[in-house]
Parts: sequence; C-alpha cells; structure tokens
Amino acid sequence: MKDIFTKIGESITSTVKEMGEQTQKSFDQTVYRTELLGLKNDLKKLYQKLGEEQYTAYIQGDESKVQTVLYNQITNLIHEIEKREKIINDIVSNQKDSFDSYKRDVKTTWDENMAAAQKPEKNKEGFEVMKICENCNTGNHVDATYCIYCGEKF
Repeated sequence: MKDIFTKIGESITSTVKEMGEQTQKSFDQTVYRTELLGLKNDLKKLYQKLGEEQYTAYIQGDESKVQTVLYNQITNLIHEIEKREKIINDIVSNQKDSFDSYKRDVKTTWDENMAAAQKPEKNKEGFEVMKICENCNTGNHVDATYCIYCGEKF
C-alpha cells in the first residue's frame, strides 16, 4: 500500500512539473504571437506609406523615384515576421512532442505497476480469493490490512 502511495506521489509531482513546463511554453507562444501581431501591423503601415509615396510620386510626375528606405524596412520586417513564425511553430511542435512523450511515460509506468501488482489468488474452482470488508462489503487482496475502499482495518 505504501508503494502505491509513493508511486502516486511521484506521479503527481511529475504531473505538476510537466504542467509548469507546458504553461511556460504556452506563455512563450503568447509572447511571440503578440510580437508577431505587432510586426504584421507595422508591415501594413509600411505598405500603406509606400503606396502613398508611390501615388504622390505619380501625381508629381516623378514615377522613377525609388523608396529604397521603405523597401529595406519592409524586407527586414518580413524577415522578422518569418523568424517569429518559425519560433512559434518550433514551440508548438516541441510542446506537443513533450506532452505526448510525457503521456506515454506515465501510461507505461502505470501499465508496468499494474502488471507488477499482486493479483488475487484463485481457488480450485477458478474464483478469486478475496478478503471482504465487513464495513462496506468491498473485496480486497487476501494480504490487505486495510480496506481499499473505506480504509477499515481488518
């Protein structure tokens, strides 16, 4: 019984740790997504400014005027947006892989523990031999000292 509680405690501890890591990854995603929205908004403003300058140059008859500074700002902003999108995709992928791995580890651990757990003995007719709790009528392992349901001492 003590071994089961130890394993439950370890499982709870690792679950809380994993939840903390997943929360941090979600927070990081939010930060990068917020930055990404800001960058996309800045890009939209640059495109608008470029359009206005192009139109002004057209009206003034100076269509050969090149807005090199704006072109460079737009190009740099596009690269920053691509970097943020890659970071977000990496975080999402890592978060999913990490959580899937954690779930597999927990399932494997519990499957191993359940397989190693003592199975009730069977009598010659093939029925499981159990110790029945007088308080709640729950079947318990023959070596149990306390009821697994109500905690009554045998």
